[in-house]
Amino acid sequence: MSDTGGQAMDMPSSPETAADALRAANERAERATRRAEALEHLVEAGIAVMSEPTLPALLERILLEARRVTNAQAGTLFLLEGDELQFAIAQNDVLAQRFGNKGVAPRLREEEPLSLRVPSLAGHVARTGSILNIPDAYQIPDNRPYMFHPWWDARNDYQTLSVLAVPLANRQGRVIGVLELINALDADGHPAPFDADYEPLVRALAAQAALAIIHLTDRALTV
Repeated sequence: MSDTGGQAMDMPSSPETAADALRAANERAERATRRAEALEHLVEAGIAVMSEPTLPALLERILLEARRVTNAQAGTLFLLEGDELQFAIAQNDVLAQRFGNKGVAPRLREEEPLSLRVPSLAGHVARTGSILNIPDAYQIPDNRPYMFHPWWDARNDYQTLSVLAVPLANRQGRVIGVLELINALDADGHPAPFDADYEPLVRALAAQAALAIIHLTDRALTV
C-alpha cells in the first residue's frame, strides 16, 4: 500500500542492517580516537627526538617513538652511506623477549649493508624518497620494483607481515636514511597492516628526525 502522498512506506531496518550500522559507527569512532592519540604521540615524539644529545641515543629514540606512534612490534633504522644502507638501530619486541634487549644488537651487527643496486624495500624507499606500506611482505607481486628478502626472518625465527618504510630526508629532499617499521599490532596484539592514516604522521616524525640527525652529525664534525 502507498501513503496519501503516493510514496511507498519505508521498511523498518533489519536487525542485521542495524547491527552493521552500529558496528561501522563504532569502528569510525575507534579510528578517530586512534588518530587523535597518534597525533598527540607525534607531538610528544618530536619533542623527545629533538632533545637527545648524542647520535646513538637519538637513533634509538627515533625508532622507539615511531614504533610507539604506529604500535609497531619491530623496526630498523638505516643510514645511507654512498650507495649502501647501513643497519644503524634495530628493535624487536619478540626477539627482545627471547634474547633480552641487548641480544638484538649483536644480530644487527652480523648483517651486511643493503646495496641500493639490489632490489629491497628499504632500498626502493632510499632511491625514490617515497613511502612503502606493505600489508603482507610475503605477498608482494613479482612485477614490483622492490622485493622482500625473507632470510632475516628465517635466521631469527621471526615472521614479518606488514611493513611501513619511510625516508629520512633533509629539507632539500636528499634521503639520508630509511625508517622501516614492522608488524603493526591490532587491539588484540596480533600483527596487522599499517593504517594508511599513520603515513603522514610517520613522515612528519621522520622529517624531524632527519633534521636532528644532520644537526648532531654536523656538530660532531665541528668539535
